[in-house]
Amino acid sequence: MEGDTGWRLCRLRRLLGITTWTGDDGDGLRHEADFLVEVDGDLSHPALEWSKHTAYGWFGPDDLHRLKENRALGEYLIHAPIAKALPDRPDAP
Repeated sequence: MEGDTGWRLCRLRRLLGITTWTGDDGDGLRHEADFLVEVDGDLSHPALEWSKHTAYGWFGPDDLHRLKENRALGEYLIHAPIAKALPDRPDAP
């Protein structure tokens, strides 16, 4: 099954966490489950659905600070799961 990236899910490695926050549209709480997965496909050219995404990027340990740029304390919805996943990367020491 291909998602909105064009990649196929090969393996679910682990749950990184569930985040709950209040949306700014008045529709109440949001819940997001983040998973570390293995995929198959062209990782250098994701087939993004641009109506759902405005940008993408690859982040390693030296890039994590970029995920906090222009964010208030507590607005690290992307930073936290990426930081949890990095120790599991294939090239991790």
